[in-house]
Amino acid sequence: MKNNLGLVALLGFLVACGGENNGGGNTAPSAPNTVAGLVTDIGSGVRLAGVTVRVVGSSRSTTTDNRGEFILQNLPAGLVKLDFEKVGYAPGHGIAESTSSAQTVVVALKKEGTEQGYDPTQARTLFQRTEAGPYAVIFQPNSLDTTDTNLRVVVTPLDPTKEDTALPGDLVAGGASPTPLAPVTFAEFSILDSQNRRINLKPGSSAIVELPIPPELRSRYRIGDKIHCYAYNPQTGRWEDFVEGTVERSSVDGTTPVLKASIRHFSWYGGAPAVQDQECVAVEVRNRFGPLEGAVVTARPGLRAVTNRYGQASITIEKGVPVNFTATKTYTDTFVDNNGNLIPKPGAKVIVIGKVYEDDLIGLDGKNYSRTPGPCPGASVQSVRPAATNPLPIRVAPAPEGFFQATALLQPGGVALVQLEKGIPNADGDLDNAEPASGAQIIISDNTGKTATLSELAPGSGAYFANNFTVEPGKRYTLNIDADGNGSLDGSGSAFAVGNVAWSNLSNGGSYSASSLTATWSDSAAAQPGYNALYQVTLQRNGGSGVSDLAFYVGSERSFQPRAQTNPPTPLAAGTYTVTLNVFSGAFSGSNLDITDNITGVGMQGQIYSIQPVNPITITLTAP
Repeated sequence: MKNNLGLVALLGFLVACGGENNGGGNTAPSAPNTVAGLVTDIGSGVRLAGVTVRVVGSSRSTTTDNRGEFILQNLPAGLVKLDFEKVGYAPGHGIAESTSSAQTVVVALKKEGTEQGYDPTQARTLFQRTEAGPYAVIFQPNSLDTTDTNLRVVVTPLDPTKEDTALPGDLVAGGASPTPLAPVTFAEFSILDSQNRRINLKPGSSAIVELPIPPELRSRYRIGDKIHCYAYNPQTGRWEDFVEGTVERSSVDGTTPVLKASIRHFSWYGGAPAVQDQECVAVEVRNRFGPLEGAVVTARPGLRAVTNRYGQASITIEKGVPVNFTATKTYTDTFVDNNGNLIPKPGAKVIVIGKVYEDDLIGLDGKNYSRTPGPCPGASVQSVRPAATNPLPIRVAPAPEGFFQATALLQPGGVALVQLEKGIPNADGDLDNAEPASGAQIIISDNTGKTATLSELAPGSGAYFANNFTVEPGKRYTLNIDADGNGSLDGSGSAFAVGNVAWSNLSNGGSYSASSLTATWSDSAAAQPGYNALYQVTLQRNGGSGVSDLAFYVGSERSFQPRAQTNPPTPLAAGTYTVTLNVFSGAFSGSNLDITDNITGVGMQGQIYSIQPVNPITITLTAP
């Protein structure tokens, strides 16, 4: 699944009428002025049926079928802008070129935030809480272009460190010479009136938004820093309306670092400074039979290009950060037979897609693949030759049948365990009639480039572990999962193994004042960028069962003052207490330790996490 860099993850899937493999017939029919596409849920990877797809600026529209697919034919030549609408989801947008051969649009939609009422004659702050902090919009009275006083506001947060594929269009700025943008923080703002019509600001009016800086980026963006901000314009298919925002403390909770900026139009909006340090990377797209001509390759952060007859293209990316590459190609009036051959058939279609996740691009030796400083020359796509470069490979391959769910545990000082199941997702996202998934290929890698292949514990168990691979406390690990073992990556996710955690001011058998005690502890991974562990602490008086005999804490701070759950809180009763401390990292959030999906892919969802209990201790609390 990976090349010799030890970092390239490969994903491919195929949509076909009656077939299972994508063939090598690169000259198979591909209708001109045609756009085919696939729409999925960004959180689960489930294909979405019943999504309305509209061509911006025309009356053309269609709806995704039960596999989340659609096709639009006989389009005018040029840039095609598409809007995607489904109840319960934030508006989605995509773009493609209508050219001499069919192109593909792969769109992920994000479930919308909680609906809130608003009277536009009032000044008000509305916000959506997340594990990263509150996403807020601050309205001034009478700033909206409506007389309706019964409005509904929906704020849909998006963390681009986890959900960048749900951002609309290409994340670039500029026209003839586009510049890639580095995503920081985003949200979609929908204002609806009582007739369900979208409402916007009056000409000349503005509102203030506050978007949390994702935990993984907080070491890069500090309080007082300036960040460029853009709004997505569905009419042009571009990120426009540039303003400059500032990193400040949230006006909602007073602590979260947020990007605060002025907004003049409600839509997708966020912070994304222009990429200044650029380099040119050669990529090569291949299917099982060889190079793939005419594939559209996009990079984030980066630009897009189309492969030449050698299957190669050159793309401008941001230097020194992880980059995600995606390659797509569409065939129409074609299906795939059981031998993997593309066979002409009116009305059929094949969509192939491949992805490369470069989570460990930083620090790689430049000899591993072709990179040159600065943006790519305009003619570089056609000038790339196999003998002249060592391109980064992107392979397209069949998609798994059915849907997969993975649960992965990182045991600090131990092994990595993965339980893989397959089944049919129900309305809650859980699998009905789940059964173990055997024959998967699963690779684990850390942030230094060390990798290992997981082995199935027993045939048919669906349980996998990494032999001779020790999970080290405080390191970040990435899982790449080929669920059906066909050579393509179906899902990927990352998490930190929790660090070495120890009490700082408590010791077994110690005695402390109940009124003045503040329990503190250390975590060896606390300084790692992006590390965001949650700590669960319990103090339970031995033999006690009253409200004054228990204190409980869950949070990301490494200290707390034990207090009884009285109103107002009071010191704990004197006595002997058992103290427990558990550490959680990865797919956990909030004070209730909610489980969230952090393994995603088309046709896959799941969680990767790490848990470490600290040995319980016994202490004595004395009365004030």
